Amino acid sequence: MGENVYDVNSAEDLRKAGPSDLIVLNPAPGANPLYLPKKTTEIFAYGVKNKELMHISGPTGTAKSSFLEAMNMEENFFPICKSLGFNDHKPIKLYTAEMVCFETPGELYQRRALKDGTTYDEPSIIVKALKDAEAYRETHHAVLWIKEMGRAHAPSIQGGLLDLMVKTQIRLPDGAHIDAMDVAWVCDSNYQAENDSVHTLVTFDDALKRRFRLNITLDYLTAEQEEQVLYHLIRRWRLRPELRPLVPKIVRMGQKIRYQKIEGNLQSATVPTIYGYEGLLKMMDALPHLSLRDAVFHTLLGNTNLDDSKTAMATFNEVFGLQAEAEDEVSLSRSMF
Repeated sequence: MGENVYDVNSAEDLRKAGPSDLIVLNPAPGANPLYLPKKTTEIFAYGVKNKELMHISGPTGTAKSSFLEAMNMEENFFPICKSLGFNDHKPIKLYTAEMVCFETPGELYQRRALKDGTTYDEPSIIVKALKDAEAYRETHHAVLWIKEMGRAHAPSIQGGLLDLMVKTQIRLPDGAHIDAMDVAWVCDSNYQAENDSVHTLVTFDDALKRRFRLNITLDYLTAEQEEQVLYHLIRRWRLRPELRPLVPKIVRMGQKIRYQKIEGNLQSATVPTIYGYEGLLKMMDALPHLSLRDAVFHTLLGNTNLDDSKTAMATFNEVFGLQAEAEDEVSLSRSMF
């Protein structure tokens, strides 16, 4: 089976890729390559250019943070903008603020700080970012990233944030004004399109939800997309081509783990990601003498506890068609041929 993955570094690739085709983005420092539908990158670039209010949601492991960090890089943002015909190729200047840092609505503007034994009112992270963004408005696209909306301590804090986001002129407690017209706001959360996530402190405020003009929901890739990515990784990392026949089963294993977790099983297992698949493939390439079961149980199923061990083994046997007792005698190199 061939790949259907396109490279952001290639103008020809970007031209040929359809809206739902996968684009591989350059990784942020210390991160891994990111595979996303082309339309996701285009909608974000449009939102930044037009100073929109954006909400990025999705379950844990769908690369929300990695997506923003990658699009903050000129080598990803500029090619997307160019492919869309955007001529003002200004880089992004990204400011971040953790929602959990704010305990009251007033702290969105200022908070008490201590210096040399005395207390004073210090501008908040958001106010500092907005002031700094004013100085860069001619040379950069300012993006204010509010991290983890669901970690607000109270609904009133979300209400205070809404008041900040919808104003083009923000009046500070000391009477000063900030021009926020040229700032794009991006909030991320685990809230889903149909159902609020349980990994939150407060529910998503409806008034705030209605204010977002762009909503980007990231989800796990489909099985077909994951297969395409794994074939791409085998070629990218120059791994042994003998690994290719195992790709459909590896992906099926990942899909099974997700299904089991939804059903309330395998709760100790981590949700497989492209990063996890890559670790499995590299181990299988470097240590071909290991059994297939050893490779899987030290990567994709590496965190399963004793309570989940029977379910994990049954899932492994269902996917790979191997009996646990017999698999101890089968090496990975033999199982591929």
